[in-house]
Amino acid sequence: MKFLTSESKISCIDDNGKEVGKIIFPKRENNVYEIKSTKVDESMQGQGIAGKLMRLCLNEINARGGEVKAICSYAQKYIEKHGLRPLVICHMVTSIDGKVTGDFLFGKVGTQVSETYYELNRKLKGDAFACGRVTMESSFTNGFKPNLSEFSGADIPYEDYVAQKHDYYAVSFDRHGKVGWMDSKIHDDDLGYDDCHIIEVLSEKTPKEMLAYYRSIGVSYIFAGKDDIDINLALNKLYIIFGIKKLLLEGGSIINGAFLRAGAVDNISQVIAPIVTDKDDKPLFFDSDLTEFRMLECKNMKDGSVWILYTK
Repeated sequence: MKFLTSESKISCIDDNGKEVGKIIFPKRENNVYEIKSTKVDESMQGQGIAGKLMRLCLNEINARGGEVKAICSYAQKYIEKHGLRPLVICHMVTSIDGKVTGDFLFGKVGTQVSETYYELNRKLKGDAFACGRVTMESSFTNGFKPNLSEFSGADIPYEDYVAQKHDYYAVSFDRHGKVGWMDSKIHDDDLGYDDCHIIEVLSEKTPKEMLAYYRSIGVSYIFAGKDDIDINLALNKLYIIFGIKKLLLEGGSIINGAFLRAGAVDNISQVIAPIVTDKDDKPLFFDSDLTEFRMLECKNMKDGSVWILYTK
């Protein structure tokens, strides 16, 4: 089966070229899309086609920067059950053998390929990028640990805190609140990252002293679980509270795997460097589940790398 998208319709086409399912979502005023109807042939019921159409429809509306209005009862029930969340694109540089860490990133070829990756990052134009704690520390804070003595005994409630709204966000999945940010924004030479307002995604295991520290420097944070992070809850809050409709997931391996297991990776944007790396380096998805994707686009890049865009 394949899915075809037009201006106001997504069709599911079987192997014989017959349309066996469709979802209709016309555009109205103010960039609002009405999800008017979802239909699947009786012979194809029970195969998850309606849910697939619904997810693709929501992703398409997000990619267009639109607002969702559920008209049909199926859309209303789906959104009530699953919530709204951003379109998630896992955007990564890998070696030929699928590794995302290691010395290959820092040699001559790796440096050139990394520039291609950053250029694509800017072209993908997400509302936010997201990384796990280790990646944020190595890329932006150099492991800085703040002095929390002045916040000792702080009694901060475990409630979401919005320091400010912004055009672009850096989302740090950091369940215990360990990343030592020094400011409320990213400062980076690359325009794809510079000036992003920081949002910490936390669990209720985060020390209250750290919450007080984040507030003192203007970092926003949300809670997505008591002991661990519920990925889909976090995404729903990022959508509802901050209006994030397209999120670029940029590693590392552990957070990529967590998103994949949660069913929250919609697209994979993979830049493959022409290098085979060390066997001990980390894979694109740590502890992953079997998940099928289909290729949307493939390009040979000028630095010898290959860029492939996959979708579910």
